Amino acid sequence: MKKFLHKMDKARLRFVKLEFALLMFSLVLLALVFSRPEIIGYASTNIHSQDLSLVLDHSQSFYLRSITHEPIHLTSLTISGEVIGAGTASVYLEDEYGIRHLVYKNVKSKDSTHNRITGVSVAGSPMSGLSVTGNTVPAKEEGPILDLLEYHDLYGYEMLPKGYNALSGKFNNACVDSCTLYGKAFIGTHFKLDFFLEPGTNIKVSEIVYTTLEEI
Repeated sequence: MKKFLHKMDKARLRFVKLEFALLMFSLVLLALVFSRPEIIGYASTNIHSQDLSLVLDHSQSFYLRSITHEPIHLTSLTISGEVIGAGTASVYLEDEYGIRHLVYKNVKSKDSTHNRITGVSVAGSPMSGLSVTGNTVPAKEEGPILDLLEYHDLYGYEMLPKGYNALSGKFNNACVDSCTLYGKAFIGTHFKLDFFLEPGTNIKVSEIVYTTLEEI
């Protein structure tokens, strides 16, 4: 009888310990969920501002090539300039694998008082830093690390959608889908900027601003 009671006491003790362990695990898990700690590491975000003084009067494609020929992790790209003429103008950014994002398009809904292109880049400004890994790290200004090389002429342009107007005039820090470039896309030694212009429409590109990620 004593042996039986001793075994029961040991079993009850093990059960209490297991309950305590499960309780502590649950409390830690809840703390992790509600505090959302940043456990995936930090990254240094670098900002690169590049004057282009580029004037185009027809559709063209350009390479953005790494100056050092080392892979670059591009995390955003904005463009500033001016559209001259009454036709459509579109700018796309493409990586080595054909993944393409719209950077700028000069269209506005006839029913809207606001331009579809807000001109707002990541976090309101590329100078304010990016939260690209779950940790917002102050960005550092660096010099250009991309060469702009003419690639080839493009044929065709984008038609104006029904119910929209084409806008002319200046635009600043435009980035429709290129405000934040997620994941493993846009890591490579070169990228493409494709400009599609309706005949009779010109585009002046004064500056591109892009951010790159440097793992720590």
